[in-house]
Amino acid sequence: MAQFVADEQLDERKVLDPLRRQFSICRIQDLRPGEQILDDRVPEILLTLRKPTFLTIDQGFWDRRLCNPGYSILCFALRLDQRQLLPELLRGLLRQPEFRTRAARMGKVARIGITSVAFWQFH
Repeated sequence: MAQFVADEQLDERKVLDPLRRQFSICRIQDLRPGEQILDDRVPEILLTLRKPTFLTIDQGFWDRRLCNPGYSILCFALRLDQRQLLPELLRGLLRQPEFRTRAARMGKVARIGITSVAFWQFH
């Protein structure tokens, strides 16, 4: 299964295709074909997967209550017209010790901006 799960508002051509060259990635709606997935169902769906990292630009996911050891959430502080910056920001984030491995990312909800990173961690 995919290591990264992308939210629906991430553009296939500008965001996901560049990421697929380096990472295993799928879209959240591909996990539940034919269903409308509302934001409050995303954590439940992530828990059915093996330690996924959820990628989004939806600032509603920047919430300490979403910390869970079964997944991580990377919330990129980007406008819709800045989505194409996400692949580069993700690669830079994954060079940081706190995010380098899947195990290190688990339990974190992070907000990644163009010049800063903040995160909460389970416990």
